[in-house]
This record gives sequence, structure tokens and C-alpha cells, in this order.
Amino acid sequence: MAQVHIIGRVTADFEMKLSQKKNPYVRFGIAETIGCGQAARTQYVGVWAKNEPAAQLVQSKVHKGSRIWITGSLELESFERQDRSKDKRLKVWLDNWGFVDSGKSNFGESYQMDSDPGVLLASIGVIDGERRKLP
Repeated sequence: MAQVHIIGRVTADFEMKLSQKKNPYVRFGIAETIGCGQAARTQYVGVWAKNEPAAQLVQSKVHKGSRIWITGSLELESFERQDRSKDKRLKVWLDNWGFVDSGKSNFGESYQMDSDPGVLLASIGVIDGERRKLP
């Protein structure tokens, strides 16, 4: 089973619903930006939460525009469009989530994302296997 970790913004307000088996659930979209600079684009992922995680989302007043992180199981589902054509989409079954505090790390220290990922990689000391022998 594929596990994912996504950071993004909730695309719409949601409310708790009940399944046919009377289990509480919420369904919502999350938008994440992938790439950087002119190559940046937005990717949308459908998220399903049931039982306790669903209740926590509603009680915490997560709403459209909230920036959150989620972890969950990725599933490819088949569905039928309104024009009766068949298609597939990715959805995530939520395991855990939390709010993202923009501009702060988990330790309360401010951070700045460097616009040039090469600077970050150089500071980490990445070994270029094409140029150096690996240890």
C-alpha cells in the first residue's frame, strides 16, 4: 500500500456526513504546488477521512484555504463521469493531519526557503556519482 505525505491548502469548506453504515466521514480536496519558478503548477488530490480523523477536522474548524499536512494511503479508484465515460482518479484515505504554521519550523525557528535548490544541495554536501567515486 502506498503511503503519501502532502502539504497543501483545503479547496472547499466541508461538513460531516454519514455513510450508509452510519459512520461519520468528510470528503475534501487539497491543492499542492509542485515544481518551482515557471515550472510550478498546482496538483489537486481528493481526500477521504472517516471516524476520528473526520471528527477532528470538523472540530478543529478546518476550512477552505486552511494550510494543512496530511498522511494517508493512496488509492486509485475508477469512477463514471456525468457523460457516462469511465475514468480513474487518485484519492487518499487520511491517517493523520495537522495545521502548517507558515514560516515556522516545528521548533519555533523562522526559516526561509532558498529560491535556488542548488545552494541547498551544495550545503548538504551531495556526492555527485558522475564525478567522484562513491565511498
